[in-house]
Amino acid sequence: MSFNVKEAILYFFIPVWAVAEILITIWMFKAKPDENIKDKYPRKVAFLSQLPFGKSWMKYVDKEDVKLLQTRQRRIKVWYLSLMIPFFLIMYIFTL
Repeated sequence: MSFNVKEAILYFFIPVWAVAEILITIWMFKAKPDENIKDKYPRKVAFLSQLPFGKSWMKYVDKEDVKLLQTRQRRIKVWYLSLMIPFFLIMYIFTL
């Protein structure tokens, strides 16, 4: 039996990635702000605070809420990267 990289990816990497993705998603949703914080600001500010590279929302938010919303934004960035990097890695390997 010969070693095949594509089979190793299918049987090992993808299930490990799926479990890690579930754990990262749970971790990301734990940083969700409370309803009273979300109700303090307009919907546009709440939406902009969740975009990964936006900073314009900070001037409309109270200083004590900025840290919480930045934590949420940082975790969303990690979640995006955890989705995209393995996906492109798998696409690259399967085109070899």
